[in-house]
Amino acid sequence: MSTARSRATSLPTLKALSLGVATLSLSACLTGGGGGGSSTPDPLAVQTTEGSVVGIRQNGIRIFRAIPYAQPPVGDLRFAPPQPPATHSDTLRLSDSFGNSCPQSDLTTGAAVGEEDCLYLNVYAPADAADLPVMVWIHGGAFVFGNGSGEYDPTRLVEQDVIVVTLNYRLGNLGFLAHPALESDAGNFALMDQQLAMRWVKDNIEAFGGDPANITLFGESAGGHSVMSHIVSPRAADADLFQRAIVQSGSYAPFQMPKATAQAIGIGVANGLGCNEPTTAADCLRALPVSALLAAQGSQSIPVVDASSDLLPKSIQQALTDGEFNDTLDIMIGSNQNEGTLFVALDEVGGDPIDDEAEYRDRVAAFFQPYQASIPFDDDQIATDYLNFYDGSTSLYSEALSGIWTDFMFACNAYSQATTFAGASMNTFQYWFRDEDAPWTLVPPLAVTFPLGATHAGEIPYVLYAQSLMEQRYTGDLNDLSSLSGEMVDYWTQFAKDGNPSTTDGVAAAWPQAATGNLLMLDVPNASSVSTLSFLGYHHCGYWANPPLLVP
Repeated sequence: MSTARSRATSLPTLKALSLGVATLSLSACLTGGGGGGSSTPDPLAVQTTEGSVVGIRQNGIRIFRAIPYAQPPVGDLRFAPPQPPATHSDTLRLSDSFGNSCPQSDLTTGAAVGEEDCLYLNVYAPADAADLPVMVWIHGGAFVFGNGSGEYDPTRLVEQDVIVVTLNYRLGNLGFLAHPALESDAGNFALMDQQLAMRWVKDNIEAFGGDPANITLFGESAGGHSVMSHIVSPRAADADLFQRAIVQSGSYAPFQMPKATAQAIGIGVANGLGCNEPTTAADCLRALPVSALLAAQGSQSIPVVDASSDLLPKSIQQALTDGEFNDTLDIMIGSNQNEGTLFVALDEVGGDPIDDEAEYRDRVAAFFQPYQASIPFDDDQIATDYLNFYDGSTSLYSEALSGIWTDFMFACNAYSQATTFAGASMNTFQYWFRDEDAPWTLVPPLAVTFPLGATHAGEIPYVLYAQSLMEQRYTGDLNDLSSLSGEMVDYWTQFAKDGNPSTTDGVAAAWPQAATGNLLMLDVPNASSVSTLSFLGYHHCGYWANPPLLVP
């Protein structure tokens, strides 16, 4: 892609689906109110491109919840690109309520929840913001659940003089259904939603005190995967929607689904729902109840590659291989030491623990089954090798399977992507999150028979949870938590400010660029720089560079 945007200030060389899951939906229960005096401008009143909005104040922070960034994707706009929101002459008075979550199945009951009128975003800004860096958060949830609402509390980030925006986007079939009868026949409505939200931020954030030329896009799991998709999206680059990117556990599944495969799946879904006539399929799909569409989708979705579109013409991996990505960006990217434990734990909590070696080997075979048509992995040999890697573990089978998840899906891909970015002379910083007492998110530690450790989504609380909730869910020393979480907030916000996460106080460890062969280890009580070789050895990345394959 073009490198027309000038580079950020040059930094000195430093030494040195299965399921992607978001955290448990929690209520932030923030309240606020109040406004400015009649003789001075009201800092809670902001003029947007669609009209005036008035927010609330809480603990010195201005909060603007449930701002529509698109028209409701209903009727003819279901399974269609999002359209800009309508203008309004009346002032939109916001409250402590969030906008609707997008339709999804409740994780506990399986019931359909949410509303199609869900394309809202939330802005959190300091009281006296002016020309501040902006951080736009994309939530995770395997592209089938989650929201940008009360689950995330960006207070500690905002206190470091940045503006944070969170958003909803369409999920599951409503966000990704590909079908020849639809105008956007590859689906990807969710990615379009995200980009329209980013356009809204770019057009409006100055009125909230933000710098539209200094936007950091960040997300975890499916949110991190979304960030990677936008990094390789020509449409995002051409519009200069963001200047920096933070990819948190989003390096999984870099070979996204080709349109032909996605359309075949979409036709199957439509036929199963009675929409099997090509000339009327679009109208039929738009007339279906949301519950029917939710019932027809799987446990995850994935963006679709469409060579005829500038949205995602190549998969993440192919674009990186071909050098066709936005190389003007500053990048922070990383993974957690024990990503896979969450996925194995979810099965155990759901009543399906690994009881013996036969069950373990069946799980490994099932894990690799989707890949076998293109890469004939010797899953039985891999299962044996990982038993040897984890020999002596107290929960051998669960931890070995978790290790496969972690290394194959997340860790080694994160290293590969960081290496590609660094090789393109981009400011690139890799992290390795290792606090094994991390606050739990979806599964309480006592609910499973093996240690979760620094599991998938474990790093989110350190930057996007309320202090009290983070402390309640921590299993270690609170002084250690305070130390590491404080450093991580500083690293994240400093990166948003100038592209270099190293803090200016001279206390926290300097974060080396990935090009130096080092990364930052995020562990208690303090972060430290370590050789990338330690990371590669721990996660067996040499093994995955040449994995056992079945020989015909």
